[in-house]
Amino acid sequence: MFNTQVRFVNSSSNSVSYQWDMENGFPSGSNLINPNIEFPDGLPGEYDVQLIVTSEFGCLDTSNQTVIVYEEILLYAPNAFTPDGDEHNQTWRVFAEGIDQTSFELNVFNRWGELVWESHSITDSWDGRNNFNEIVDGMYTWTLKTKDMTNDAKYFYNGHVQILR
Repeated sequence: MFNTQVRFVNSSSNSVSYQWDMENGFPSGSNLINPNIEFPDGLPGEYDVQLIVTSEFGCLDTSNQTVIVYEEILLYAPNAFTPDGDEHNQTWRVFAEGIDQTSFELNVFNRWGELVWESHSITDSWDGRNNFNEIVDGMYTWTLKTKDMTNDAKYFYNGHVQILR
């Protein structure tokens, strides 16, 4: 998503001219054999590409393809929250983009390695409780297991979160 330059390779044979048309590309067209084209930075999507080649005898051939720009995996996990009853920072959660949201396992452990909270939904947030009981202030370790939404590559992230009341 943030490195959207694509080098196109023309594999036609016996061609003498080339006309590339790139949906939302920069440039949007080219007469080069193998052009480099940039697609919109930060905008995942599908972009149509067309190549029309001409032989020395004037015969035309056309190839249509789709370039897919995928989201990058972006992960943000705050390192502290304050579930103290005021209106600010009452809960903690991980924010992520570009992951398979159906494959999401977030666990929070205390300093003895005991599981104090778990979630299988990216939208869940932790309120600093374990089985409806407030847990003590301090540092907790979290782990996140998930997959890439495009190729099922597995990812493992971890970090710490501190509860301050």
